Amino acid sequence: MANITKSAGFVSKLEKDIVNELKAIGIKAKVTSEPVPTTKLFRLMVLSPQFKEMYHSERQSLVWRITEKAISQADQNRISMILTLTADEAKGK
Repeated sequence: MANITKSAGFVSKLEKDIVNELKAIGIKAKVTSEPVPTTKLFRLMVLSPQFKEMYHSERQSLVWRITEKAISQADQNRISMILTLTADEAKGK
């Protein structure tokens, strides 16, 4: 599993790009990622209090537009999912 993580530098780049692009439009966010076990895929979670004022579809559209600009199509295909949540939603509240 460590080899997959080390070889996936695109994930670190994507995390930084999402944070920076959201910050540029006034959205403070924290991004975490993890490899999907037994695959070469990754999943990300983007947490932001400002997401509370947005529909889920708006959050997804925004983050995926950033993703499309930030990494290649081949690397996008290695993203299994991107969750866009508030901290309370992530805690199940």
